[in-house]
Amino acid sequence: MTTRKANTKVFTVDEIWDDAVQIIGESDNRKVFRWLSDSIAMIANKADLEGWKGYLDICSAGCSCSETSTCNNPAGCGRRCISLPREVDTVIGVNIGGQPVLGYHQLFEFHLNGPGSCRTVCEWKWQDQGGGHPTYRELIHPSKIVAHLQSVEDNGKKVIIYGYDAEGHVLRRQENGCWLDGYRVPTMYGLAIPDTDAPTISRITGVFKEPTVAEISLATTDSSGATGTLLTVMEPDETLPQYRRIQLNRSCNWARIAFIRINPKVKSRWDHIPLRSPLALLLALQARRCLKDVTRIAEAHSYEADALRLELESQQKAEPPVFMPMQVIDMSNLRDKYDYDIR
Repeated sequence: MTTRKANTKVFTVDEIWDDAVQIIGESDNRKVFRWLSDSIAMIANKADLEGWKGYLDICSAGCSCSETSTCNNPAGCGRRCISLPREVDTVIGVNIGGQPVLGYHQLFEFHLNGPGSCRTVCEWKWQDQGGGHPTYRELIHPSKIVAHLQSVEDNGKKVIIYGYDAEGHVLRRQENGCWLDGYRVPTMYGLAIPDTDAPTISRITGVFKEPTVAEISLATTDSSGATGTLLTVMEPDETLPQYRRIQLNRSCNWARIAFIRINPKVKSRWDHIPLRSPLALLLALQARRCLKDVTRIAEAHSYEADALRLELESQQKAEPPVFMPMQVIDMSNLRDKYDYDIR
């Protein structure tokens, strides 16, 4: 997978640190980082900002098939499902193998005039599968799951899987005499084997991981102890993995995707802020401070409006003189329309 960012000017938290602390007042770093994160989101949620746009080329994966067997979809074997990286918040465009395609809503398969869940259609398209998926891939069949560690310092770190076993029972575990939801996966560096009484898991509804030094991956394992399907790779600061998925109506090896990033969480003075105007962020920080007092809500709204205005003005100054031709959606005739093809 390759990614690239849209052209944008950024600055670091350290560049505005003194002013931010002066606005917030005496406090620990965690509060400053939390308020900065809130202020960034306050601006980003109100505009189409360049700093939040990204592009990636990503390989597709099978949905309910393996390398040796095809899935039941009439479009052919797998390679139609794509789980997107954690940084992806919203998909704004997809090219299937370089071919521009039209996107459909999550509920399109239930549309009375649509193809449903079984029939295929001639045009190329992609369908949003929503966010909140805890793993890159679903379990192909009920399996035991193991964890692969990249650092010995992560021995014993908690990795808990929530879901159901092969009999349809909720996964449960006992700790210090108390019964809790979820199965705790053993975490031992250099040794990825399940417990002797490990459940066979049929469906995963959630995953929790403690902050770690290095990445931890989850994979299925067979009776011989050999690793099977890779389910997910969790980054060190990832505690509640959630990924957005899309499904293509054509099998392919790769897709190019334009997307909007999730709002960043500030964690250090050296983090990059994907805004163009430092002053806009400081005004948003003033708005965040005013929101603590119910008598200053109107003042907060004023600061917020000025912050957005400054950021938009900064972005408009850097926008090149380009245009986007009108797109024509015509699904009633042959797909190729040479008379208005802009290529």
